[in-house]
Amino acid sequence: MVSPSLEFQQAVLEALRGSAEVLALVHGVYDGVTFGKAKKAQGAPWGAKRGYVSFGPESSVPDDFDCLALDEITLQVDVWSKRPGRVHCKTICAAVRMALRGVVLDLPTYGHLRTSLVLERVIPDPRVGITHGVMQFSAEIEEAR
Repeated sequence: MVSPSLEFQQAVLEALRGSAEVLALVHGVYDGVTFGKAKKAQGAPWGAKRGYVSFGPESSVPDDFDCLALDEITLQVDVWSKRPGRVHCKTICAAVRMALRGVVLDLPTYGHLRTSLVLERVIPDPRVGITHGVMQFSAEIEEAR
């Protein structure tokens, strides 16, 4: 059986990759990023747009009610920009927020009740010239019975 967090992650990935606004600002949306020599030669993950989105840490906590079995899943979406200043990073964050605001995600096995943005931070990365946006989304997922 597939876990609720895996189905949620896949649905978020599809929603972000399906957003024209997000893709207009970034080279790609990734589950994981590798910085090998071949990738660097192709400009990945940054690309010509000098930005990308990836997944960070996540957590899942059972949150059962009377007759409802829920999982509360927190997923971190990381936004990366190599453009000077914070404007590009903040613009990507706004596009990510809009792509996930109010959307009912289609999960094959579980029921998606809602997703909320609970934290958004834009910080300088320790690597010079990179701005990092940290967005944490919390979702309530109804377990299959």
